[in-house]
Parts: sequence; structure tokens; C-alpha cells
Amino acid sequence: LCFLLISCAYADLSLSLLQTIRKWLLVLGGFGTAIGFFLLGPAPILQIKSELWLFVLMLGLIGFSLGMSGIPTFPEILSCAIERGFEEGLSTLGLVSGLFGAVWSAGMFFGPTLGGYTVQKLNFPWASVIQGGIALLATLLMGLYFIIEGVQKKRSPQVAENESNSERTLLLNQS
Repeated sequence: LCFLLISCAYADLSLSLLQTIRKWLLVLGGFGTAIGFFLLGPAPILQIKSELWLFVLMLGLIGFSLGMSGIPTFPEILSCAIERGFEEGLSTLGLVSGLFGAVWSAGMFFGPTLGGYTVQKLNFPWASVIQGGIALLATLLMGLYFIIEGVQKKRSPQVAENESNSERTLLLNQS
């Protein structure tokens, strides 16, 4: 509970002060989650002995990292929807909220279900490695997307501005 409160306070402060790094908080939180899951088992590849203090420390790291990546997700989806042409209002907020809630609930169902199946077929250390690998893959893809998006925005800021202006121009005069 303490880790959750600390991570929420940290993430809320960071989001309100530095909205430009919101995307990179997602990436940093994803890397922390991946590292936490790799060491939670711990991974058999690392040849580290499983001890209680390591288990507790990694659960704290995972909680903190999930807070770092979970809290900025909703505002990031909302800003992305507005950038893509959705109007800023209650309908967009409701749409994004519904999407976020549906994906979150699906994750709350499929995560434990597939995790339990993986532990049953393999064992806990390997299931933890697989979960960390999924988090690492998702984080790498997200980071790559953010880098490509940033490069494209820097290369063609005027093209995007001209496109948005031309899209707002009426095709037929309304006389």
C-alpha cells in the first residue's frame, strides 16, 4: 500500500508538472515492470537464489512501475484521440473511458487466467520470465513508436498543420 501511495503521488506530481515526458514515464514504468518480473521468479537463466527479501523488493518495484505506467495511460489515450480529430468533450471522454475500462477489465481476467495456466504447465520462475518478456516486448514497441512519432513530428510540422487547415476548409460554399 505504501508503494502504491508513493508511486501515485510521484506519478501525479510528474504528470501535472511535466506533461511532455508522460510518454516516457510509460516506457520507464514498462522497463521497471519487466525487470521486476525477471527478478521475481527469479529467472532461472540468472542463477540467482530465490529469497524472501528479493521477492518482496520485486513486488514493490512492480507495483511502483505499474503505477508509473498505469496512471499516465488514460490522459495519453485522451490526448491521442483529440490529436486524431475527436472533438474535446464528454463524448470523447466517455469513449476513451469506456475503452480504457474494457481493456483494463480484459487484462484483469486474461492475466491471471493465462498466468495460472503458464505456472501450471511450466513453473513460477519461467512464468515470471514470460510475463517479464511480454512487458519488455510491449515496452520496446511502445518506445520505438514514440521515437518514430517524434521524428515524424520534427520533420514535417508544417505539413501536418497544412493538412489540418485543408481538412477544415468547406468544399461547397454555403450560400
